[in-house]
Amino acid sequence: MKTTHRFAVDGMHCRSCELTIERKLGKIPGVCGVDANTPKGEVHIECEGPAPSLQALNAALKGEAYTLRCHGTPSTEKKPKFGQIFGAFAVVFLLGWFASRIGLLKMDFAINGAAGFWPIFAIGLLAAASSCIAVSGGLLLSSSANYNRRYGSMDGVARMTPVFMFVAGRVLSYAFFGGLIAVIGKMLTPSPFVTGGIIVLAAAYMLIMGLDMLKIAPPWLKTIQPRLPKWVARRIVDAEGREHPAMPFAMGALTFFIPCGFTQSLQVYALTVGSFAQGGLILAAFALGTAPSLLALGWASTSLKGTSGEKFFRFAGALVVVLGLWNLQNGMTAMGYPLSMPTFAAAAPAAQAQDPNVQVVNGVQVIRMKLSVNPAYKPSDRYTVKAGMPVRLEVAGIGTGCRGELIVPKARARVTLNKQLNVLEFTPKKAGAYAFSCAMGMFPGVINAI
Repeated sequence: MKTTHRFAVDGMHCRSCELTIERKLGKIPGVCGVDANTPKGEVHIECEGPAPSLQALNAALKGEAYTLRCHGTPSTEKKPKFGQIFGAFAVVFLLGWFASRIGLLKMDFAINGAAGFWPIFAIGLLAAASSCIAVSGGLLLSSSANYNRRYGSMDGVARMTPVFMFVAGRVLSYAFFGGLIAVIGKMLTPSPFVTGGIIVLAAAYMLIMGLDMLKIAPPWLKTIQPRLPKWVARRIVDAEGREHPAMPFAMGALTFFIPCGFTQSLQVYALTVGSFAQGGLILAAFALGTAPSLLALGWASTSLKGTSGEKFFRFAGALVVVLGLWNLQNGMTAMGYPLSMPTFAAAAPAAQAQDPNVQVVNGVQVIRMKLSVNPAYKPSDRYTVKAGMPVRLEVAGIGTGCRGELIVPKARARVTLNKQLNVLEFTPKKAGAYAFSCAMGMFPGVINAI
C-alpha cells in the first residue's frame, strides 16, 4: 500500500535544489516518488509502506545544504539581523558612491568607425567596470548564489562550472546574434516598450532573487518567481541523473536581449558591416571584454564559505536588490512611464507656459538640444510645449554608449544618434508628460505638453 508523507525543507532555493532533493531521496529503499516544491518549502514523499525516519531522510541528504523537518517545527535556517542587512546595504551604497566619485560608473565611451577586435575588446573591459553591466552581473550573481549550494562540496573548478557556462553562453550568443544583425539589420531591434518590458522583468527577477539571498523573501513572493518548468529541468539531467548547468548558459545567452548602452551602440555599428563573420566578431569581442569581471564576480560567489561566505552573500543580496530597483526605474523610463525615485538633487522647476528653450518655426515647435556629459543634455532635460502642435527635436552630437539612441516611448518615436545633427519629430496629441531617454532609460528627460 502506497502512502504519501509531507515534510518541510530548509535550504531549498531553486529548481536545481528540487531536482537534487528528489534524486537523493528517490534512492532510499521503499521510496517510489518524490516531489519537492521550492515556493512552499516542502517535499512530498510517496512510499511503499511506512515512510523512512526523519534521520534516514536527512542522512540521504548528507553533504547537501538541505534539512528536512516535520511540519510545525521551527526552521533551522538563521535569519539575518536587521543590523546585518542594514550594514550590507550601507556597504553597497558606500562602494557605489566611491565608484561614482572616481569615475568608474561612466557610461559614455567613444567608438570610431575603424573599430576592430582589440578596441572593442577594450570597450568591453570599460563597460564591465561601469553600471551598464548591472543586469548581466546581477543575473550572474543570482545564478551563482543558487548553484553555490549545490557545488559547494566540490573543488574550485567544479564550483565555477555554472559561471563558465554563463560567460560561454553570453559570448556565443553575442557572436551569433551579432552576425544576424549584420545580415538582417534593424529587423531585430525591439520597440522601446518591448525593451523596457524586458528590463522590468529582469529587474523583478533580480529583486526576488536578492531578497531570497538575504533570506527575507516571503513565501508568496517565491511563487511568482519565473522558473523553468520541472519537466524541462528534468530533461537537462543526463542518463546517470547528473545535472548539467544549462540554466546559467541560457541566462548568459539571453543577456544579448537585455543590452546595455554599449551593446546597443555596437549593434548599430554592426548594421553597417554587412558580413555575418564581421558582425559576429564585433559583438563577441565586446562580450569577451566583459568576461574577466563576470568571472571574478562568479569566483567570489562560489568560493567563499563559512562566515566570510555569509557576509558576501548578504552583500551580494543587497547589491542584487539595489541593481533590481535601479533597472526597474530604467525599464519603466524606457517604456515611457518613469518612476519618481527619491533623489538628493534640487527640485525640478515648474513647467512654464512659454519655454525659452522652445522656438516656433513655421508652425513647428523646435527644441535644439546638445549631448553632454554632465548633465546629459543641454540646455535642459525638461521642456514645455503645446499639445496638438508638431514638435521637432534636434539633437546635436553623435551618441555613444548608453546614448546611441533617443526614444520618446509615448509618441512611439525614436532616432539613432549617429550624425552630427539628429532629428526626431512627433506631435503630442494630448496634454501630459512625454518622457524621453536613451534606449535603456538611463539618461531620462521629459517634454511637458500643456
